[in-house]
Amino acid sequence: MLARLLTAATLARTAEAAAAVVLLLAAVRQTGDPAQGATVLAALLVPHVLAGPFVGLVTDRARRPRLVHAGFAALFGLALGGVLLLTGVAPLPVVVGLALVAGSCGPMIFGGLSSLLDDVVPPPRRPRARGLDAATYNVAEIAGPAAGALLVAAFGVPVAALVLSGACLLAAGTLLTVADTLDPEPALDPEPAPAVEPAPAVAAKNAAGAQNSAGAQNAASAQDSAGVQDDAGARDGGAGGARVGVRDGLAAIVRSRPLLAVTAATALASYGAGMITPVAVVLGVAAGHPAGGGLLVTALGVGALCGSLLVARFPVRPAPQLVVVACLLGVGAAFAGLSGAVLGGVSWPVLVAVFAVAGVLDGPLLSSVLLVRSREAPPGTRTQVFTLGAGIKLTAAAVGAATFTVLAAAPPAVLVGVLSASHLLAAAVGAALLRRRTR
Repeated sequence: MLARLLTAATLARTAEAAAAVVLLLAAVRQTGDPAQGATVLAALLVPHVLAGPFVGLVTDRARRPRLVHAGFAALFGLALGGVLLLTGVAPLPVVVGLALVAGSCGPMIFGGLSSLLDDVVPPPRRPRARGLDAATYNVAEIAGPAAGALLVAAFGVPVAALVLSGACLLAAGTLLTVADTLDPEPALDPEPAPAVEPAPAVAAKNAAGAQNSAGAQNAASAQDSAGVQDDAGARDGGAGGARVGVRDGLAAIVRSRPLLAVTAATALASYGAGMITPVAVVLGVAAGHPAGGGLLVTALGVGALCGSLLVARFPVRPAPQLVVVACLLGVGAAFAGLSGAVLGGVSWPVLVAVFAVAGVLDGPLLSSVLLVRSREAPPGTRTQVFTLGAGIKLTAAAVGAATFTVLAAAPPAVLVGVLSASHLLAAAVGAALLRRRTR
């Protein structure tokens, strides 16, 4: 089941990552100007934080969550295909409308599919599984843009649009084969009855033991039944309990200090991460490598993939919220050192190494964020917590990307300093909120 879920997540997330490149190339080919593509891309991103709670609520209330996950993935694929095919061809309001529909499904692709992992993986294996889940994001970030550019260059925009849409539909079909709930572990076979008939005294003793055993089994059965009902309640808000509302996901984040600390910290870090690609381009040019920005971003992505796979192989044992703070501190320190080095001139290998190290730290960072959301989400709000958290991160990254347009003329050392400051501030805020929890 886990392999199917990870396959579906990789397909959908890679298609989403490739869409941005295909969209901009489609706008340039059809209109000669990327401006329309940028407008449509904004329409794809804006709904994430707004639609996240509603998407999560629908899923949390569903009796068959896989149908909801598959439905959103299919709708995302169809709407995305329409956006890519019609950009520069149909009137802009039509394309923007389709982009808003696709963007409203985006929280399911980013956060919602990760929430489904708890339904198919038993608790002892979840830390490793979270590392593999984080790796699907890394694969999408690395392969998506390259695949989108290659498809457009080799076959044109229409074929690229159909391939990306088809990948999402294939992901939806795969999700239909994923179980809604974790299969219970099989019970042990009872020991065979003795062949020799016991003596009366022994028979009486065995009868008493059988009665006690039956009582224990009934009690255990009742407890297991209650556990199953509680697990079902965790998905739909409970059969007899109060139904969750659209504000409960945000309330869950605010009430849980680990969730609040991780959400606030990663939002601040995502603000800096939103400008990391253009900053990498500036650093590449400054180092004498005009195309080096792409290589730096690739080093970051490959490092993140390696970090995620390391977590899957060697799960992190400390509290995941502490791992988040430590990784943010490490990334901030790495960029702080790079900022100082840029002032005196830094060699190209050092630049690549710093970005790779930052990527490696991002692996346990992301998997720990996912683990905190999973552990801290109250019953009936898990998908809301995942989709809202992902939406907040994406919105912060979009704000960071917009901020770069104001700072674009600043010296490279200043730009790297902003990256460092965002991560160091994120670590400080996360640590402060966690410390406040212990008082």
